[in-house]
Parts: sequence; structure tokens; C-alpha cells
Amino acid sequence: MEIGIPGSNLNKVHEAYRNRAFSLIEVLLVLALVAVLVGIVAGNAGAFIKGSNFEPPDRVLKKAVLDAVYHASESKRAAYLSYFDENATFLVTNSFGEILSEHRVYKKLDKDFKEDESLLPKVTFLAIGPLAGDDGGNSIYDDQDLALKRVFFHSGCSVPFSVVIDFRDKKQVMDFDPFSGYVLKSRER
Repeated sequence: MEIGIPGSNLNKVHEAYRNRAFSLIEVLLVLALVAVLVGIVAGNAGAFIKGSNFEPPDRVLKKAVLDAVYHASESKRAAYLSYFDENATFLVTNSFGEILSEHRVYKKLDKDFKEDESLLPKVTFLAIGPLAGDDGGNSIYDDQDLALKRVFFHSGCSVPFSVVIDFRDKKQVMDFDPFSGYVLKSRER
């Protein structure tokens, strides 16, 4: 007498495993599809990484202006907003020149940015001159007379000012409210 599984049951078990298993062609097909998907994702990974290094200059400027308003109103002392061209950074400083906060357009600057200056935004601060004329919409001062190196904030308000951002073949002009620090008007030039 034999002990174990009868032969007829062994054939049924073997056949059941054969019906549940993947064939070699199915496994290779799945691996090929996974490889194609990995290739697509890896091809775009560089763009995702570069995109995470950058924040639009107008958004960074808005945060910096609100930060300057906050520092000036909180300390009841002067705060200044300026732009540092070499590393695309908006700086909020006090009257002693101490940096209160800095807002960067690029988290990390590679040597490509230093070699190609078109990758860095050009920012110009302009005071909004007193309006005159028949229609009340003109200033007697030219842009060069109204250019500012830095914007002065005191007790939560500033001089009326606008900012011109020249970046990626696009010029954007934003006029800021001197009391709230919010953008009053934004336009393309």
C-alpha cells in the first residue's frame, strides 16, 4: 500500500497551478510596459526638479512687500525692500542694514545662472510721482527721476511705488498700495 497523494489528484493540482500562473510572454509584456512608463517619468524628472527650484518673481515680490509692511508695522521702525541682482533675491532690511528676511526667486543658483544673465529677472523700483495735467493722470517726472534703489516702509506704510519685472521676454508692471502692500494694478508692458 502506498502512502501519499494519489496520481489522479496530483495531475489536478499541477493543472490548477498551470491555469493560475502567468506565462513568460505576459511577464515580459508587463516588464516592457513598466520600462516605458519609467522612461517617460525619468525623462520629465529633470523638468520637475528644475521647476521646484524656481518661484515666479512676481509672487516672491508680493511676499517680500507684505513682509516689509509687517516688519515696519511690528517694530514701528523703518524697513527697506531692495532687490539683489546677482542671486535674484528680495531683501527686507532695517535702517542699520541688518537683513530681516530674504526672499529668493531660485532656491539654488547653478553656474548656468551666473553665465546666462537672461535667466535672472531684472527688477526696477519706481516711485509713483504726483499726478498733474489736464486729465490728472500724468506726472511731471521721468522714470529715471522716480527710480528707487530700495523702497522705504515705516509704521506699515510706504511711498506709493510700482515695480517693473523684466523676465523671460516679458515685462510686468505692478503698482502697490502704500498702506496694505497689496497689488493695486498689474499690467504687461
